[in-house]
Amino acid sequence: MLVSAGPEREAAERGTVLLLHGFTANKEVQYKEAHSLAERGYLAAVTDAVGHGARRYPDFEARFDVSGDELERRFFAVVKQTADELPAVLGALRAEGLVREGRLGACGISMGGAILFGAMSGLYAFDAVVTMVATPVWQLMPDSPHERLERFFPTPLLMQTCSEDRTVSPHDARALFEALTPRYAAAPERLRCLEHPGEGHMFSPSGWERAWGETLAWFDRFLSRERDALVQ
Repeated sequence: MLVSAGPEREAAERGTVLLLHGFTANKEVQYKEAHSLAERGYLAAVTDAVGHGARRYPDFEARFDVSGDELERRFFAVVKQTADELPAVLGALRAEGLVREGRLGACGISMGGAILFGAMSGLYAFDAVVTMVATPVWQLMPDSPHERLERFFPTPLLMQTCSEDRTVSPHDARALFEALTPRYAAAPERLRCLEHPGEGHMFSPSGWERAWGETLAWFDRFLSRERDALVQ
């Protein structure tokens, strides 16, 4: 689904932002954020992950009614399959003229962020990325994103975590930030890890408002026409 405040091609001139939802959710959950991006002048693209939303597995409940290593394997299989699909999804947008050079952003929430970590480490080029309450560590999977440090720079990457998150520990994002910091030495402003104190995996309304404000500011800084004016 595409959302813009005006003609889609005109919105793409400012920037196209892909939104990726969390586990068990669907693209409709991100409509509010999509419209927020559209109001700011961006073209928002929202899609269902593999096995979710309009593509929901018929046996979804039974498939994930497991625990331990088996749950990790099944969860990260969805993450990897969705990450592997992104080049085709974004290629289709490019073919329609809906992605401009230097103006492709992405925001992933929880599972969506894990998908984006995989896409970045797979050498798919974004121009700005935001992950929220997400892990770069793909448990029990080969080629986990956190092991491919050479693949991230120079993409601007904002990782947002929550200090009280009991679903996705903020530790993995912090560790990735520390490991990537030397690799971003030539442009340290392109890497940030922001932890929201007192917030859990499900943000409070005020916490989400702050986090989403940081997301919009990141895209404004590295994606939009205003970015061009700043560097001239």
